[in-house]
Amino acid sequence: MKKEIVLAALTVISAIVLTWKWLSLYNRVDDVIVASAFTLTLSLSLLIICVGYRMQKMRDELESVKRIIALNSADLEEKIEGKLRAYLEPIERDIDKIERKLYR
Repeated sequence: MKKEIVLAALTVISAIVLTWKWLSLYNRVDDVIVASAFTLTLSLSLLIICVGYRMQKMRDELESVKRIIALNSADLEEKIEGKLRAYLEPIERDIDKIERKLYR
């Protein structure tokens, strides 16, 4: 976060200096234009910082959702496997009985 604030401050300062120098070339320095450049670059920098923060927040939420889904899928897999075993055990016993009878 500190890096973003430093970069935003650098952007604002460079915009002010650039605007000031550019207007001073024509001897037409206007404080309103310099203040507007300050406001514009400050708002754009803050907007970029906010977007980055929101993206990080969304990334963290997606990671937590992925973890929850992984846990739930493992739990669901165990439940399904248990039910399948319950249904397959009698069938396997019947198949074993039939095989024993065939070999006699």
